[in-house]
Amino acid sequence: MSNSSSSSFIVIMKNGKEMTKNVLLEVFDVKKTSPLYSFAKNLSKWIINNVEEKDIKDIYEDYVGDPDGKTIDEMIEEIVEDYGGMNKEELEKIASKEYRYYSGSASNDSGDALESYLCETAMDIETDFIKIDSEEGY
Repeated sequence: MSNSSSSSFIVIMKNGKEMTKNVLLEVFDVKKTSPLYSFAKNLSKWIINNVEEKDIKDIYEDYVGDPDGKTIDEMIEEIVEDYGGMNKEELEKIASKEYRYYSGSASNDSGDALESYLCETAMDIETDFIKIDSEEGY
């Protein structure tokens, strides 16, 4: 019997930049001549198909709870305090729509090699227009 693992990941992008397979391939820095190109291309497609765009209220619900009656500033403060995975500046940019926020999860129970890869490998990629962050599975 094997242990199952799951992992969540986020993608934060500057608004105006679309999350496409080519953009992700550029971020992964995998050239067409690389033997890893096919894997990176499939991973890019999988990420695009398995993330959901969320706003600040959704993020608050995911990490803290019901935002009923909370101001945006209060939600941001509590997310930073309770979650700690994002900083105040990022959250303010998401709230102001300067950044777009996507989240997804992967499980190695699916039998999908790409999902298993995401569960077993931490990704920490940051450029001037995108951040991809995941932790190894638990």
